[in-house]
Amino acid sequence: MAPPAEIEVAVLDGRLHLGVVPVIKALPGLNYLALYSETSQLYCSHSNALFGKETVTDTELKRMDVVAAAYAQTEQALNHYQSLHVSATATDREGIAFLILTGRYLGFLPTHYAERWVREGKMQAIAPAQRQFSTDFAAITRKGKRPNLILETYLELLQHTIEKTAEH
Repeated sequence: MAPPAEIEVAVLDGRLHLGVVPVIKALPGLNYLALYSETSQLYCSHSNALFGKETVTDTELKRMDVVAAAYAQTEQALNHYQSLHVSATATDREGIAFLILTGRYLGFLPTHYAERWVREGKMQAIAPAQRQFSTDFAAITRKGKRPNLILETYLELLQHTIEKTAEH
């Protein structure tokens, strides 16, 4: 668990053989193996004034404090933040979730990550059709590195798994 830029640097300088990062801007020294796409939505907690509302206006949203990720984001994600009042940042999704659960903040979380709190009635997506974005994730390795049998085998198995998943 580290910010994406730290993972990229660690792979580039050889401290890591492989990393998984959101694809923001492909770096020339890295190979990218597409893994999956993740959908994020805007959430509030059960103790927030917007919880339970069927519709939420842009004016209501602009009055709310929002927590944003303190690491590089896709253009699509950044566009969503422009119309919101970002008053806090967090370095990971755990921090974002914690601040949302306080009831004071709204924030974007991956739907699979927020699912538990939604199921428990502790969080709710706000305007999910309009307030969502997707992020592609990839496994990264350093270009031009001497072959490593374990890494090469792992990447082959990972590629095979991705292909099998795509078939279903």
